[in-house]
Amino acid sequence: PADTATRRAPAGTGAGARRGPRAASGSAPDSATAPEAGPGAAREFAHARRATRRGLVRSVTVAGTAGVVVLAGTFAWYAYTRTHAVLDPADYTALRIGEPYGKVERVLPELEASDPPSESMPSEPAGADCRYYRASDELFVSVDHFRLCFRSGRLISKAVIPRAGVSQVVEQERREWVR
Repeated sequence: PADTATRRAPAGTGAGARRGPRAASGSAPDSATAPEAGPGAAREFAHARRATRRGLVRSVTVAGTAGVVVLAGTFAWYAYTRTHAVLDPADYTALRIGEPYGKVERVLPELEASDPPSESMPSEPAGADCRYYRASDELFVSVDHFRLCFRSGRLISKAVIPRAGVSQVVEQERREWVR
């Protein structure tokens, strides 16, 4: 009788023992309460896998389509802003210093260039409003730019700003445009 008082009952078998999936911390569920795996469970699992796969494919498709749309829109905007800021070299050559802005405006493109090459840019005349136009509609390459400066409603200065990496051929083109 004295040794029975010091003996302990195995865990989970006493009066306060719980039954079910979490009967004792870290133990396996009771076989009496475990769900049975059968043909119905396999069908449910296959259905869940298909639904997950469809959701993943849909998400990847939407993200890919959005990426293509953004990329196409960016390219379209780039091409539009570059090709609608081109001043024809013949029109540039025909412009004369002192001409009123109204007369010069007739040959100007609808947009101004936003990216003239700043390394070779001459200083702007004091108090002048200068505008920059591309000399070519080529995309993804450096091109010459035309600078037209106005003060008091008249053209006071015009200059060719050479593209990056000026060569002898570019210098010859510039001499022809200035004539």
